Amino acid sequence: MNVLVSIAAILFFGIILGKLIKLFKLPEVTGYLLTGLLIGPYVLNLVSLDDVYILEPFTTIALTFISFLVGAELKWKYVKKLGSKPFVIGLTTSLCALILVTVGCILAGYDFKISLLLGAIATSAAPASVLMIVKEYKAHGELTKTMLSVIAISDILSVILFGICLALVKENSSILLVLTEPLKEIIISLLIGGILGYTVGYLSRFLRKHGDIITLIIVAVFVDILACDLIGISQLLSAMIMGIIFINSFNNRITDKVLDIIDDISTPLLLIFFVLSGASLDFNALPTIGILGLTYVILRIIGKVIGNFIGSKITKETKNITKYLGFTLLSQTGIAIGLATLASTVIENGELLVAVVVASSFIFDVLCPLLTKYVLKKSKEI
Repeated sequence: MNVLVSIAAILFFGIILGKLIKLFKLPEVTGYLLTGLLIGPYVLNLVSLDDVYILEPFTTIALTFISFLVGAELKWKYVKKLGSKPFVIGLTTSLCALILVTVGCILAGYDFKISLLLGAIATSAAPASVLMIVKEYKAHGELTKTMLSVIAISDILSVILFGICLALVKENSSILLVLTEPLKEIIISLLIGGILGYTVGYLSRFLRKHGDIITLIIVAVFVDILACDLIGISQLLSAMIMGIIFINSFNNRITDKVLDIIDDISTPLLLIFFVLSGASLDFNALPTIGILGLTYVILRIIGKVIGNFIGSKITKETKNITKYLGFTLLSQTGIAIGLATLASTVIENGELLVAVVVASSFIFDVLCPLLTKYVLKKSKEI
């Protein structure tokens, strides 16, 4: 019963603060995060720490839906038009973040293994808050499309780079393991996502009722989560691939119908996700991250911004993308926390690494929506 009360409190206060925050011209997602802080275990305690853990599946489900929607933004005709530009920018932003965070943490006096794994985690770019801004303000244009493409590519690259770095810090790891582990995860994600994406599109042709399509989508998302959990890989990458295969395998009548329905059912899930993100921030853990956390946050921001500038210059991108895109790539909730949890099982003092990533994820979740709205407005795309 307490969990049901917590869900009701999350939805009720989330909606109210989400709307109130707009009076100050701030994104709704900022209101959701503040809701979590206020009603969470460290302030009003309307949602206890136990409830946060019990409701964790909502986070997984919401992120899977979002990953699917980001993948569905990558229509082949537009990707073909962009060419290699998103890949180059995704690569330069990832490598700059990796190098700067790793070197900076080492110079700050921290262990090489923690520094390298934090650098690898810094390469990730979570799509949830960015996609919420795009949908809330109906953003449309070259920067918006490029931004979503770069985020998708950054997530794929983060799996590869993290896999390589994780294998490097393991004792007795071979070169073959370094190269094959991340590739294995990508190949498995391609198979799972490809099969599910095509299945959703194919079966949707025979369904007329929205309720039936919603049921089909929920089943596909749950199968993706369960299959990836069983194999031991991230479900976010396979969900993204599911969206890519789906959007490029069927005509607009089918894809538009399914995506409209997913938009409707993802809204309450995202609200719960961001409120829980705010509620899970442990104020007591903030002093423990100290210089390491500050170094990570600052150098990750610099790495993303400089990396975008370099990539944009190489690809001769527009002025708006060169100046602004890097500031939209900061959110990391989801995949980063998953990678940090995995890394903590391999190295000593892994709990410090997790604390840094969890605390910084909250900081980036607050910053990213504000910066994304600002740069999209400056670019005249909202």
